[in-house]
Amino acid sequence: MEQSKLSSYRWVIEVLMFLAFVGQTMTWLAPAPILTPIMKSVHISLGSAGLIISIIALCISIFSLLGAVISERLGALRAFLVGIWLLAIGQILSSYCTTFGALLTCRVIEGIGFGIMIAPPGTLTMQWFGEGEWPWINMINALCAYIGLTAVYSLTAQLFLSLGSSWQRVVFAYGVAVAGVALLWTILGRERHAIRAVEPVANAPAQGSTLLEVIKMRDVQLLACGLFGGMWVFQLYTAFLPEYFHSIRGMDLRAASSMTAVLPITGMFASLGGGIGTGVTGLRKPFTWPVAITTLLGCAGAISMTDPIWIRVSLVLVGIGSAGSLAAITTLLMELPGMTPAKMGTGLAFMWSVGYVGAFVAPFLGGALAAHYGLKTVMLGFLAFQFLPIVMMYLLPETGPGRTRYEIAPAAGASITPSSADAAQP
Repeated sequence: MEQSKLSSYRWVIEVLMFLAFVGQTMTWLAPAPILTPIMKSVHISLGSAGLIISIIALCISIFSLLGAVISERLGALRAFLVGIWLLAIGQILSSYCTTFGALLTCRVIEGIGFGIMIAPPGTLTMQWFGEGEWPWINMINALCAYIGLTAVYSLTAQLFLSLGSSWQRVVFAYGVAVAGVALLWTILGRERHAIRAVEPVANAPAQGSTLLEVIKMRDVQLLACGLFGGMWVFQLYTAFLPEYFHSIRGMDLRAASSMTAVLPITGMFASLGGGIGTGVTGLRKPFTWPVAITTLLGCAGAISMTDPIWIRVSLVLVGIGSAGSLAAITTLLMELPGMTPAKMGTGLAFMWSVGYVGAFVAPFLGGALAAHYGLKTVMLGFLAFQFLPIVMMYLLPETGPGRTRYEIAPAAGASITPSSADAAQP
């Protein structure tokens, strides 16, 4: 795509996506650092507390596909607006809840909104940005989740104490912030269709995609399976690490949140490093399955180590593993043969839909099993799921432009070898 065909307004869209992605993460995981006060307030067990967090993942798994359908029928922007307003409304209503049932209902509303928001950003990115910009935009968008995580673990406990130790006030403050972002999207959000009509991805025919067609794509299935395992482990650890450090390692609430904040802070740098690496090298696979191995090692260390220094080192590895591959995965999906903006939205929706099944089951099941077997045993045992992203992403093809360097070299060697052999004949 020629640079002259790109609109400068695309940067306004990217700023809006940045704010929305940060708000998504903060809304979802806001209860994690203040889980103990919430449990005491609404009189629930650790298993039920895990459900408060994981119910959003279940809703994402179900309603992300609905978001893809809405995006194809009504447009990516309208779908995104529906999602972000539901997210804000659900969060604000949560601040008025005094019972577990009411709180869970509001979290379902948030989850529906989150799910509907999954598909549109991929479509909007392909509409507004050139192919050469995709790795860099995906890097920035992947970074947003870790900025949100850092804010949650760094600010929530402080905000809780400054607002009179009221978790409802903390939730309300986050809800108002997301509502402000939703208002900005309502006023400034735009779609851009013509740019993709001029130059479709991979010379694919200009036709609407179907959910079944995308689901049948082998590489989409591999990505979905890999994300299922990765999200299972990631969600379990982000949900329960503060509680683990507080209840088992004897840290106070603030120290536990501060320790856990090492993970997302590292994730921010890893997201940048992975995005820059895939953009500069033009390769995707080196930033997928090898990176997933570091998550496996880091999670095991975070639970097994007792020295705070080694715990922090382990959390650094978790942050690298969980964030370093996100830009490469999204870009790889965009570069698959025949991928269009509409198919990209559907592919993202299906991929994350499967992934968030793992994100739902892990905290809920993990919290329930922890009551019988102990939190440490459960967190270590569930690490078996981390082998899924390692294996599945190893099987993916290399789609980046840098692959031509490795394809041309063997071909050149093959063409030289016969002539060299002939020259050696007497």
